[in-house]
Amino acid sequence: MKAQYSGLLFIVSFTIQAQTGKDLNPFDKVFQGMFNYEDTSWYIPETGSPPAPPVPLDGGLTALLLGGDAAGYRQYKKRKV
Repeated sequence: MKAQYSGLLFIVSFTIQAQTGKDLNPFDKVFQGMFNYEDTSWYIPETGSPPAPPVPLDGGLTALLLGGDAAGYRQYKKRKV
């Protein structure tokens, strides 16, 4: 019962605070200036960069692909017979 009353008090206090219209939001100072766009004049153009090297398959991905193929082949054999 105490949890219900405390939850109700919590909800009511937030609605009362929202209706007062005062600047009592605790997150305003935390997020102040966080979403402002800053113009950065430096960038690396893509035309002068070398092409990306090919990425080889590592052992974990190869084992995962082979395991999936083996499981699929076993299911195929079960349904075929």
